[in-house]
Amino acid sequence: MDPKVFKSTKRITGFPCTHRQWKAASHCRFVHGYSREFYFEFEARELTPEGWVVDFGGIKEIKAWLTEVFDHTFLVAQDDPAMEDFKKLDKAGVIQLRVLPNPGMEGTCQYVYEEASKILKKLCGDRAWISKVEVRENENNSAFMTPVKK
Repeated sequence: MDPKVFKSTKRITGFPCTHRQWKAASHCRFVHGYSREFYFEFEARELTPEGWVVDFGGIKEIKAWLTEVFDHTFLVAQDDPAMEDFKKLDKAGVIQLRVLPNPGMEGTCQYVYEEASKILKKLCGDRAWISKVEVRENENNSAFMTPVKK
């Protein structure tokens, strides 16, 4: 077995959005916003015919999905007690509501990893995979996750 693994990285920036952590006892329970950015590490044991881990031009579907979910949107936890109010604001055209399991950095990181991995699998099969995702809300705060190797 050939033990080499190739790695490439991609940073995708510029996703201003708002969220709140309704369960927090701190000021994080209030609606607040950041310009989020996403950092991906991709790995593969074999390169594409062009010599790449992944074709960055070919992952436009991941960027389009990130744009749909995070660009000028309001992220809310699926169990937020103010959900009906947010749905009314969305229906009135005041916000673009996106419901996530957990809109905080850690929850967003897991959500992005799972969804981007599905998209990449459609594009690359099992040839390439995501080995790390980092979600950054500002220059000071981020969360990242790496899948556990089986």
